[in-house]
Amino acid sequence: MKYLQNLFFYSSLCLLITIIGCDDEEDLNLNLTEVQNLLAPEDNVSIALKPSQNISTDFQWDRARAEDGSLVLYEVVFDQVDGDFSAPFYSTLSNGKGVENKLTLSHADLNSIASMGGADFFEKKKFKWTVLASKGSNIKITPTSKIIELERPGGFAVLPSALYITGTATEGGDDVSQALKMKQTAPGKFEIYTKLAPGNYKFLDGLSGSARTFFITEEDGQKVVGTDSETTYSGTEKVYRIRVDFNAISARIDEVKSVGFWYCWENKVLYDLNYDGGGIWRINGVTVTLSSVPWGLEERHKYKVVLNDGTADFEEWWGYQTDDSPGQDGKYGSADPSYFHAYLIENNDQWNHAWKLDRTAIQGKVADFALKFTTEEPYASEYVIH
Repeated sequence: MKYLQNLFFYSSLCLLITIIGCDDEEDLNLNLTEVQNLLAPEDNVSIALKPSQNISTDFQWDRARAEDGSLVLYEVVFDQVDGDFSAPFYSTLSNGKGVENKLTLSHADLNSIASMGGADFFEKKKFKWTVLASKGSNIKITPTSKIIELERPGGFAVLPSALYITGTATEGGDDVSQALKMKQTAPGKFEIYTKLAPGNYKFLDGLSGSARTFFITEEDGQKVVGTDSETTYSGTEKVYRIRVDFNAISARIDEVKSVGFWYCWENKVLYDLNYDGGGIWRINGVTVTLSSVPWGLEERHKYKVVLNDGTADFEEWWGYQTDDSPGQDGKYGSADPSYFHAYLIENNDQWNHAWKLDRTAIQGKVADFALKFTTEEPYASEYVIH
């Protein structure tokens, strides 16, 4: 059944790991109890959704119990009121990648779920939800369910498939042919790293005369997306990450305060990069001296990005796609470009998700480093040896 695919994948992975550690498959104990009680939200709750605001709803339930005391995975499923959960229209793992007996969904998430379930703009519609618990291939459904009524606000019936930013405040100016394309991160979601100067800017879903126009405005202290106008930027020239979400009818603008080359061995930023335009930060002409450690020259590095949401600074870390990257000695100039693709690190520490330099090629040489948040290509790091 399709609704079990995600949960079955994680369950099968856990099962495989367990099997590898056993001499006999018959030793596996997959017995567990189902979830008995759904705790929150209360039955028949009605929620007027405000997806542009930072509001969320917690779904909670009693824990299921594995007979051998091991972890149980949870998945929350949504169905129509007259459905039997044999083919729910939406499912998702709980918090903590499925191990917590709690799921937090933002109003933007709930708005998307209501839309998937057939609720139109400005419509109230009831759905029901329950929880699946699993251990390995043994999956049990909670014997009860609860009703939730979701009221959708207005929105965009047709989501843009592309989005551009243009205007006197932008790097491309107000010539529409020079409008900057934004990166689509998910259906209806776009972002761009770019500089704003005093002036006006707006968003277009195309470059033809029939393109729709959007702008960012304030509503109840939140940034929301409006139509057929433009936004005035009167601040000083700064670099921002601008995000527009047509699902939530919301926007977010964070100042990018710094981008730093983080040298893992010294546990600090070694080089501060400068904004070079087009979503790219660079530092040129640095002489590289890698630290000598017991296992050789230490080459691991990633990038620390400091942003400000208008009230406080916060950090993001960008690095290699997995926790540890392969060595690059002897590979300068020949490595697969995907090696340098940059990924947001969810749980950063001093060492994880670090790229590695070609130590034999770079030690003592002059090099340029860059972090590229470009919209037409994957985000990536780069280094060039002179």
